[in-house]
Amino acid sequence: MIRNAHWGDIGRILATRRRQQILRLNPPYTIIQPEAVVSDLVRAQSPLPRRRCHTLVYAEERDILAYVQVRCRWRRHDEWTITTLASIERESEPLWTRLLAEVVDEASEYGITRVFAKLPVDDERLALFHSLGFTTYSHERIWGNLYLNAEAGEAPVRGPLRALERRDAFDLLQLYRAVTPRVVQQAEALTARQWLPGPRVMPGGLGAQAFVWETAGVPHETTFAAPGTGGWIRLLTGPRGHWITLLFRPEQRSTARNALDYVLWLARKNALKPLYVALREYQTEIEPVLEDRGFHLLSEQALLVKYTAVLAPQAVPAFAALRAGRLVAGDWTLSQGQAEPPLGSA
Repeated sequence: MIRNAHWGDIGRILATRRRQQILRLNPPYTIIQPEAVVSDLVRAQSPLPRRRCHTLVYAEERDILAYVQVRCRWRRHDEWTITTLASIERESEPLWTRLLAEVVDEASEYGITRVFAKLPVDDERLALFHSLGFTTYSHERIWGNLYLNAEAGEAPVRGPLRALERRDAFDLLQLYRAVTPRVVQQAEALTARQWLPGPRVMPGGLGAQAFVWETAGVPHETTFAAPGTGGWIRLLTGPRGHWITLLFRPEQRSTARNALDYVLWLARKNALKPLYVALREYQTEIEPVLEDRGFHLLSEQALLVKYTAVLAPQAVPAFAALRAGRLVAGDWTLSQGQAEPPLGSA
């Protein structure tokens, strides 16, 4: 039986942790943060209809054979990300298939328009997601520098970098639309609200710093520089490492390299932890820079999305309500309780 997890399931899931096959699907949070299975189980017990975490379990009598966990995406209550799949059965794919199908069904009931997931491109369970209607809209390559003995050294020149502010959200959305392929934009459907700076310290001890630079006054590698924001770079710091993402216009490569050097120095200065950089398949021109700085390719992820059919409530016009008790037959409209018109009176 598939159902939503309740308080009694938390102990049952923890009791079988050593026997579970666990598939964590949501970098960067599943890489730089400790496992959030228990905390997400607790958050899933919230009675609020717009709670951020949901957990479905496959139970037989008192045993939890498998479970799936999802979260709302950043600043979106109408999109989910699948974060965890787990099972104590050796043949786990049939259970996961039924759980994922139920996730999609519940997503429609909750008004969720998209369900996302990330899997390594060489993972055999990728076919399981494709069979349920998930499509690959892009790929992301994860580069890592796991050497912890590198010192921060002297601070590089910060140049035109400045801290991200709320007023930058709209310009960042325009930057995203300018450099991101159309198919990715349609899948992610980002809004300006999602580019707003978040808190410096987020739940789970995750710290965030973001920087931008303008195209005005910045040397570029072509004779044309579009007005507005030239690039964006963000550093997430968790208990297990640093995670860096960036976005920049093609003519701003040299500034992007300098921005990357500054953020790498800032990460090492804050804490000596593994460093990770995530690059989409349309950002590969920065990969040689990472190799020169000691990074190695760790994984390539397939970015998946499943579009759901949401039942939208429809307002009933007043005239439709007035006609609810009437029967239309040819040219005649018969009200309930009204006598039929005589034959031949048309």
